[in-house]
Amino acid sequence: MFQHRWLIFFISLVALFSSVGLSANALNLVTSINIDSVEGYGLSLHDIALKFDSQQENITSYSLQIGSAVLPDNKGHIKDILLQCNDGEISKDSLACNNGELTFDDPIASADKAKIKFLKNEVGDLTIELSDFNLAGGPASLSVKMNNRLWRARIKSNNVSFAKLKEVLPSFPELLSEGIATSEVEFIGQDTSLLEIHGDALVRELAFANDESTFVGENVSIKLAFSSKRELKVWRNKFNSTTFKGELYFDPVFIDANANAKDVYGTFNWQVDSTEIELASLHYEDANAVILKLDTIIDFEKQQAIVPMQVDIQYAAFPDVYDNYMLPFLLDTNISDLVTKGSLSGSMLFDGDRIVDTDLSLNYLTFEDNQKRFSISKLNGNIGWGKRFTGKEYKFSFDSADIYKLRLGASQFSFSNDAQALVLKQSVSVPILDGAVNIESFAVKNPGSKDQSTVMDISLTPVSMSRLSVAFGWPEMNGNLAGYAPNVSYKQGDVDIQGALLIRGFGGTTTIHNLSAEDLFSITPKLSADLKLNNLDLGSLTETFSFGEITGRLEGSINNLQFVNWTPVAFDAWFGTPEKDKSRHRISQTAVDNLTQVGNGGVNILSKSFLKFFDSFGYDKLGLGCTLKNNTCKMRGVKKSTEGDPKSFYIVKGSGVPRIDIVGFTNEVSWPVLIARLKRVVSTKDVIVN
Repeated sequence: MFQHRWLIFFISLVALFSSVGLSANALNLVTSINIDSVEGYGLSLHDIALKFDSQQENITSYSLQIGSAVLPDNKGHIKDILLQCNDGEISKDSLACNNGELTFDDPIASADKAKIKFLKNEVGDLTIELSDFNLAGGPASLSVKMNNRLWRARIKSNNVSFAKLKEVLPSFPELLSEGIATSEVEFIGQDTSLLEIHGDALVRELAFANDESTFVGENVSIKLAFSSKRELKVWRNKFNSTTFKGELYFDPVFIDANANAKDVYGTFNWQVDSTEIELASLHYEDANAVILKLDTIIDFEKQQAIVPMQVDIQYAAFPDVYDNYMLPFLLDTNISDLVTKGSLSGSMLFDGDRIVDTDLSLNYLTFEDNQKRFSISKLNGNIGWGKRFTGKEYKFSFDSADIYKLRLGASQFSFSNDAQALVLKQSVSVPILDGAVNIESFAVKNPGSKDQSTVMDISLTPVSMSRLSVAFGWPEMNGNLAGYAPNVSYKQGDVDIQGALLIRGFGGTTTIHNLSAEDLFSITPKLSADLKLNNLDLGSLTETFSFGEITGRLEGSINNLQFVNWTPVAFDAWFGTPEKDKSRHRISQTAVDNLTQVGNGGVNILSKSFLKFFDSFGYDKLGLGCTLKNNTCKMRGVKKSTEGDPKSFYIVKGSGVPRIDIVGFTNEVSWPVLIARLKRVVSTKDVIVN
């Protein structure tokens, strides 16, 4: 520390000079003394000239000129030192200067006739007062008191330039590039050892940046109070700082101190020759967003915590804490685009980027995903997990929640915590549309660990398909949706559902099984399932989707259905007439036209103009299949066509009079083209056949 080396110089200089002075006093006939070098108190002086301007019983005027001085422990060199004392005393009992001037030249500090006073008495007590010298570009003053080898010194400095210090001090932190400091610092030591430091400082126009630009500050102003005390080999430190101006970036968090002041205070300990700093209690306050305290041990060479970090949150207010402090860490997650409200408090224990245990109080928190994937309103209560909170019970509730377009009603939950899991104490029925999701069991296993997972047993009290279809913007359907999933698991964004969902509608059933999801709430969620359709009423189905009336029954399947970002990318689908279907089979003109468009086919009948005389036609069976892969749908029908084209196939095989066949002529079609055809036909109300 540059101020420390100057203290050593002044104390050692006066102490050494006093011993020289006592020898000179015995030689009262000598007017000057020239010495090549003197060493003592850790200080080495060279080219010394001591001149006595008066030789009375007590010398009242003298001067001391030193060519160069080497500081203790080789901490630096000072040149061209001149002390002119106009009112002083050199005797066998004391060394004093009541009115003196000191001139010296050093890259860090310099003086041109700076005012100096000092006194060393017969028992070795020492006082020094020095003013009007320059310290790193600004005026400074020094006062020193020494008693029985113990010394206390106070330095006041104004407008000390960090840029100047960086120019001349190799040990000055490379990180600090600019800044101006005004400070008052007290040093306490013994001999050449520093024992305590206390002080206040105001740093303005501070700029800093590391090589990686992960630790940056621009035009920063800080008020700082600090205290350090050495106990054996450990420095115990306390500080209190307020950053009230400037912009800071601590990767990945940006802090704007211009908006409101940020307070950092607490204690930390450092053992000499160690690379570790113990943050015994570090507080951070941003009154608009968060007040917290953290404890950990940091290896400043590795720039990371080497023990789990304890964070106690006195207050965290949303949206400020989310927008300013949480969001930078969440940019690559599925919760990086939220509108938030409410507050929370509590404690968390971090091991790296994992929360290994936590105990939080939630105060009417609201999260709403801007991409409309999920939301939760007025989440209130407490939640936690981990070994430290084993045996604790947690309760929380919410007013409403949304998962994509499904609204969940108000619900309450009660959990118990043990060392290995957070477990639902009693079943919960969560309202959804006109039904309910019944959570029979729920457990978060290994919470906070890399192996964290969630398992649950759920059932679905029937939800009307009319309400469900309205919620998703589909054509309104009849029937209901119900199901039971005895083993639903969730781990790192992936969902796996054992069991099945059953849709009762259109006079038959649709079963969904092997349902699973990956990265469910990410930007590109993936979903897979198998569906089986059984004995659906085509009349009800075609009426619902305005396809044109077809009577009869329908069965089918969609195997290996895969969605990416809710867009199908692969499946193997088939829809057709059941083998033993005895119902009446009729197809309207509108349906004929629409099936022709979907299958890129044609109508096989005596004359197309003949169609206008009939409202509907009989058929034996119908069927249409599609295997989707690489954005291309490979089509198939009830049987291959006999028209001689290997790519053609029957979509409808006619029966009776008038008989009509619908043939598809292209067995491969672009998926976007097929979707465009489907959208066109289901939205068409009237079809005119010429």
